[in-house]
Amino acid sequence: MLSTSFSHLRTYWLWVATAMLGALVFVAWPGATGSKAQAVLHGLCAQTPSHTFAMGGDPLPFDGRMTGIYGGAIVAFGWLAVRRRLLFFGNPPVRVIVVLALFVGLMAIDGFNSLFHDLRIWHPYEPRNIYRLLTGFGTGVSLAVALSWLMASSMWNVARPEAGVRSLRDVGEILLIGVLYVAIVLSGWGFLSLPLTALLMASAWLVVSVLMLVAILLMFRIDERVRDLRQLHVPGAFAALVALGVMLALAGGRFWAERTFGISVSML
Repeated sequence: MLSTSFSHLRTYWLWVATAMLGALVFVAWPGATGSKAQAVLHGLCAQTPSHTFAMGGDPLPFDGRMTGIYGGAIVAFGWLAVRRRLLFFGNPPVRVIVVLALFVGLMAIDGFNSLFHDLRIWHPYEPRNIYRLLTGFGTGVSLAVALSWLMASSMWNVARPEAGVRSLRDVGEILLIGVLYVAIVLSGWGFLSLPLTALLMASAWLVVSVLMLVAILLMFRIDERVRDLRQLHVPGAFAALVALGVMLALAGGRFWAERTFGISVSML
């Protein structure tokens, strides 16, 4: 097993180098870890202080809903990887699709409820961060399942035409891991602030990288030529670099807009 791991490292060394470079630049950049994380992810989330969980007094880089979404995404991606179903592009059973769609619908309901609260119009219940976290997590699971299907279907020569999530039991296993994740977020323990922040940043980078990889495969028509995963070595690393550039561009654009128009989340 150890020799296999070293073989994978040699084969995909550019992926490892890209991840290490990103981590080293982040660590070496001056400033507190929490502040740097919030800056990098500034373009992906509103980061409203009143909607954000804190670990030991330090706010997470995402607000409650995004903490749920990217937590759900990384948990689902991890589950698919461990089950060796990450590159399965078969359609899940209808009952699974209905449940995944329900997760997104619940988040939409909670989102509109929060919006109505902010607009000071009638809303069915008082918004709470725990609701944002839970509904966000379910949507993150749905997002990961959809992105996994999209990625696999974009490299069908090396993927398998089977469903990655085959039953409600599979969904239940992912949600069971989610219970641990939610418990960690709700604990507020300060010593978990750094690893949880790193996990959320990694999840955001992974999600955007998958989207960029699919775009690159289709844009350059590489999807038809991929017959071995090793052929994704360079496109995968390039997608990760493009994804990082997109994240930084979105963050920079938002910082510019806030300075130009005097908008601040501290007003919310």
